[in-house]
Amino acid sequence: MRNRILLILLSAVVFNCSNSNENVVQQPETTFYKGMDLSFQSELEDYNVTYKDANGNTIDLLNYVANNGTNLVRLKLWHTPQDGQNSLADVKAYAQRVKSNNMDFLLDFHYSDYWADPGTQTPPVAWQSMTNTQLRNAVYNYTKDVVQQLKNQNTMPKIIQIGNETDSGFLWNYGKVWNEFSNNWVNYAALVNEAVRAIREVDNANSVRIMLHHSSVENAIYFFNELAVYNLDFDIIGLSYYPQFQIRNLSLVQSKINELATTFNKDILMVEVAYPFTLQWDDNNTNYIGSNDQILSEFPATPEGQKAYFEWLVTAIKNIPNNHGIGFCYWAPDWVAFTGNEATSTNGSSWENQCMFDFNHKALPVFDVFRAN
Repeated sequence: MRNRILLILLSAVVFNCSNSNENVVQQPETTFYKGMDLSFQSELEDYNVTYKDANGNTIDLLNYVANNGTNLVRLKLWHTPQDGQNSLADVKAYAQRVKSNNMDFLLDFHYSDYWADPGTQTPPVAWQSMTNTQLRNAVYNYTKDVVQQLKNQNTMPKIIQIGNETDSGFLWNYGKVWNEFSNNWVNYAALVNEAVRAIREVDNANSVRIMLHHSSVENAIYFFNELAVYNLDFDIIGLSYYPQFQIRNLSLVQSKINELATTFNKDILMVEVAYPFTLQWDDNNTNYIGSNDQILSEFPATPEGQKAYFEWLVTAIKNIPNNHGIGFCYWAPDWVAFTGNEATSTNGSSWENQCMFDFNHKALPVFDVFRAN
């Protein structure tokens, strides 16, 4: 009798476990992005700038970063570039190389002929005399054409960013949401909707994730609260975090990115980040960072301090609730000092002490963070 009871109980356990396994839904594995914005490469390659591994051996940059942990490359796109850089032709050519190295591609639409950021959101010259309706049509047609061309050459982006650091809106004054235009959110949302519509129509495989980008960890909550009423179709909140311009309390940074993820149920990509490995300089350009009062006290401006900062950043992102932290993108890790000419957008670099390569263009220890995560 005792044996019969044990057999019945064992059978019940086996039956229940079998049913339990059948009902388990396998969750897709989430990619943690370790990205780089390599938009300067189309220019730097014109001057034969070379890079080296940690041992001083010359490398092919794209192949090296792909083999050392990088899985996402961000490229900015200007409409009709003033200096010929960051054109659609540049983006298409480099996107093919990114894909051939088995990395994903993030397309950053600036919707401008030059740099766009919170203080400057100038529409392309070709669009500046348009009515609101004409501009919305232009955004739709331009966005759709670009994405279609990328799709046609099998370089569909994994992520598409609608505007760059659009804290104050974009395409001023049509989509401006700052100062006297603080009640203009409906027009900003309408322009974003046209871009989204164009992307979704081309992306019939539903493979692209759409991102909106804000420059401030601290103030992004206001921006996305204002947008909430418009029910915009996007997937990712992109954030810039440069400590010299923002809050430096690391616990508060964690709290703010957690709040964004949970309030809006969106994934978080720290899409522009960087940190110095020295406070020295390698050319005559004034660097963005040159003193200790611009950096975090926890992380000195040394190669090991730079690495430690990114170890903290990765931990902070992975601690965002509900797996909403999906990665980071190092801005201009390749923008080393170089000699250009009057025809180039830059002559030298204001960023060489924040690169992932030292002044001899050798790879720095921060690459360990890319390899380890």
